[in-house]
Amino acid sequence: MYSSWKFDRENVLGLLSIPIYFLDRALLGPSGGNWISLDFRGVLFWSYITLVAIDVVLSSVAVLLFPKAGALRIYLGSMVLAVVLLITGVAAYGKLRRATISNEYRAMMANRRPLVNVIELKQWWYVPDESHPTEIRVNVVIHQPGRFAGNVTGEQTDSSGSSTTIFESTNAPESQRQVRSGEAFTYAFPLKFPNAGQADDVRITLYLFKAPDGPAAGDITKVFVKSPQRDGDGEYFYGVLPPPSRPGN
Repeated sequence: MYSSWKFDRENVLGLLSIPIYFLDRALLGPSGGNWISLDFRGVLFWSYITLVAIDVVLSSVAVLLFPKAGALRIYLGSMVLAVVLLITGVAAYGKLRRATISNEYRAMMANRRPLVNVIELKQWWYVPDESHPTEIRVNVVIHQPGRFAGNVTGEQTDSSGSSTTIFESTNAPESQRQVRSGEAFTYAFPLKFPNAGQADDVRITLYLFKAPDGPAAGDITKVFVKSPQRDGDGEYFYGVLPPPSRPGN
C-alpha cells in the first residue's frame, strides 16, 4: 500500500511540474525598461522541484523509520517539514550571500582606498571670467601614468530643487593626453551653453585610463563636487571641489 500510494503521489507531483514550468515562464519572464531587464524565470519551477525532492527524501525516510504510521500522516508531515526546510534554507542562503557580498565589497574598498588621491585637483578657474565663461581650466597633478581625460558640467538649481544644465564641456577624444606619474599640468575644457543662466553647482570629473584607448581594469574616475558624501563608492572616487580661483592665487 505504501509503495503504491508513494508511486501515485510522486507521479502526480512530477506531472504538476509541467504546468508549473509553463506558469513560471509566463509570469516571471523578462520585464523592465530599456536599461534594465529583470528575468526571474526558473525561480518558481526550481523552487517546486527542490521542494518535491526534499519531500520525497523525507517521506521515504519516515516510511522506513515509522512503518506503522499512516501513509497520509507521513506524507502530510513530510510536505509540511519540506516547506519549512525549504524556507529555512532559502533564508540561510540569502543571509550567507549578503554576508559574502558585504565582505567582498569591504575588501574591494580597502584595495581601492590607496588610489583615492591618484588624481589631485589643485585649482580651477573660468576663462575669461565667471560671468561670461568660454572655458574652464584646471590645474591637476597625476600620481600614476595613464591617459587623462575629463568633463565639466554646471547646473542651476531652483527653489523647488529642480536642476537645469547651464553649461557642459565639449572635449573631443583627441584632447585626451598621456601623462606620467607625478606630472602636473593645466587642462582646458571648452564650454557650450544649452541653457541661459548662471551655474551655481559645478561638477568636474577627471579620468585616468590605463589603456592607450578604450576602458580597462584599473581605470580611475574622480568626481569633484561641493560637498561629497563619501570618498568613493567602488566605482567612482569623490573629492571636494575648491572655489574657483585665478591661476597663481
